Amino acid sequence: MGLRQKHLLSRRHFCLCCMTGAAFTTTGGWLTPRQAFAEARGIVTLIKDSAASSPVTAHNLRGNVSVLEGSGGNIAVLTGPDGKVLVDAGIGVSRPQLTKALSSLGPEPVTHLINTHWHFDHTDGNEWLHSVGAKIIAHENTRKHLSETSASRIGITIFCPHRLARFPARFLAQTAHSNSMPHPWS
Repeated sequence: MGLRQKHLLSRRHFCLCCMTGAAFTTTGGWLTPRQAFAEARGIVTLIKDSAASSPVTAHNLRGNVSVLEGSGGNIAVLTGPDGKVLVDAGIGVSRPQLTKALSSLGPEPVTHLINTHWHFDHTDGNEWLHSVGAKIIAHENTRKHLSETSASRIGITIFCPHRLARFPARFLAQTAHSNSMPHPWS
C-alpha cells in the first residue's frame, strides 16, 4: 500500500515565493509590475557596469597594429603619423580607460572608426569618438539597425534608435553576393 503524500507547495511555487520574498525584502515593500520590470537587471546592464570599472589593456600585435582589451569586444587600433584608426568603439562608459589606453599608444588623435556591426558592445562608444573627431565608417545595414528600435537576444533589453552623432558618416554598399548570403557586417 503506497502512501501518497500530497505536496502543499510545488517547486515552481516555492521558487516564486522565494523570489517574491527577496524582492519584498530588498525593496522594503511591494513593487508594481512596471517597477519590478525596471528593477530587473539584464545581462546588457551587467556588461555595461562591468565595463565602467574594468581596466582596458593595450597589446601591441605587430608594428603599428594593437588591440585594446577590456571594453566589451576587443578594439583593433592602427596607429599612423596622421592619426589612429579604430575597428569598433567598445562600450561608452569605458571612455576614461579607453582614452588612457589610446594615449599609451602615442599622441595621435583618433581620426577614423570602423563599425564591424551594430551590437552595443561595438557601437556604444560611437558618440564620444565622433565628438573627438573620428569619422565613422560602417556597412549600410549598420546604419539601418542603429536607426531603429531593436531588442537584445541576450536579455530583455530594448535598444532605442541612436542619436545622429552615433551614426556612421560613410557606408559600404552591399555587394552582389549579399542577396544570397548574409553579409558579416549586417
